[in-house]
Amino acid sequence: MDSNDVHLSVNIDGIPLFKSSNVQFWPILAKCGHFGPFIVAMFSGQKKPSPIEEYLEDFLTEYKHLKDNGIVYEGQTYSVSIDALICDAPVRAYLKCIKGHTSYESCERCLIRGARFDGRIVFSEQEFTSRTDDSFSRVEYRNHQIDVSPFIAAGIPCVSSFVLDYMHMVCLGVVRRLLFYWTRGPKICRLSVRQKDAISQKLTALRGKMPSEFARQPRALHEIDRWKATELRQFLLYTGPVVLKTVLSPERYTHFLSLTVAMSIMLESDDRIRKAYLQYAHELIKHFVMCCADLYGKTFPVYNVHGLVHLHEDASHFNCSLNDISCFPFENYLQQIKKHVRSGRSPLEQVTRRLSEMEHSEVNVSKMHPEVFASVKERDCCFLLRDDRFAFVRQKNADGTFACEILHQHYTSPLFHQPCSSGLLNIVCIGKGQVRMKNGLLCERDLFRKVACLPQGTGGSVLIPLRHGVEH
Repeated sequence: MDSNDVHLSVNIDGIPLFKSSNVQFWPILAKCGHFGPFIVAMFSGQKKPSPIEEYLEDFLTEYKHLKDNGIVYEGQTYSVSIDALICDAPVRAYLKCIKGHTSYESCERCLIRGARFDGRIVFSEQEFTSRTDDSFSRVEYRNHQIDVSPFIAAGIPCVSSFVLDYMHMVCLGVVRRLLFYWTRGPKICRLSVRQKDAISQKLTALRGKMPSEFARQPRALHEIDRWKATELRQFLLYTGPVVLKTVLSPERYTHFLSLTVAMSIMLESDDRIRKAYLQYAHELIKHFVMCCADLYGKTFPVYNVHGLVHLHEDASHFNCSLNDISCFPFENYLQQIKKHVRSGRSPLEQVTRRLSEMEHSEVNVSKMHPEVFASVKERDCCFLLRDDRFAFVRQKNADGTFACEILHQHYTSPLFHQPCSSGLLNIVCIGKGQVRMKNGLLCERDLFRKVACLPQGTGGSVLIPLRHGVEH
């Protein structure tokens, strides 16, 4: 990537401030690379800003100026571009001036038409024609577009640049839908009380076992209405494959793992590995979506479920992990903004003052967490090395090195064999008792990736490499 380019990701969302009133913020946030989000503009009112042209006018005008002239800093000119707009489905519909996610032609990436079944719009077709940026700019999708989006005049592609955010689509959408169908869904898929209790007991047994990178520890199924997006991600990638293994039927367990494996590939930070298996991830997603109606009933494949088949397009188009184009960092920042509001009087001014005070403060604000949590405690001692071996920290030395026990994958076994061997994702089991390990001295840069070491009911442990950063 050219060092003279500034590539921005933009997020727009509404955030309610109080339970007793309709006052809400609508900030426009931006993010560059791995730096944290910052505020570009912010609207405060009783409802969503309208008209949209007026709300976005200053932002798009400034962007067009920066795009044409760049930013000059210390004599160097940097070009500016907005690469990705990362929002949830209702906000994308608002910004793109298209029909909402409950309409017949709601898919933003293809021309599939949904059908009404039992009060829901479901998508059962498997073949579809893709939408294009050029056709969208010419407003050719009459049954999809309801007006001309201001982003068209700004030269921002309205199909490829708007990300199908996996935080909302997968975690808060599909994973939560699966959990609801298992706990309170149709008889075809609803679990028995004994099965639900078994899953809950296994989840609560993992409390305190998750690495320090996780802000929340697992909770029982009776609390799923209060699960946050990070908890749903945790269930999809880490705890779900462990706690569901002996509870779900083999067919449904393998079906769930199809989604786990596909998302793990698309969230992979190593470009080489992700590109090598991206097409396989797409095939798994198509299999997952195709089997949904048979396993969970015809009401299951709604907008979010269909959208899964398009997720690989974002990983390919932006050439990055889906972690890098998700709403997670923006949602964290929105909560920080909300904390600056102490009363209902002039909330916008309160936030402006607090941010100005922080900007001009001479106090050095240190990071809340270190980059690597490494300790001799079981929850934070396991790491994956670059040669796919596992290291268990046994002692932290004064010179910053770690005395470790190193395990070769030859002495492990897969957690699952379908839809592929879990070893493909470096997810393995180690038995209870004597495990063949070698002693070694490692430095921090040798610890490639943190690993969740979760106890299994059989007495052994499951090792699952982390595929996201620190949660806040």
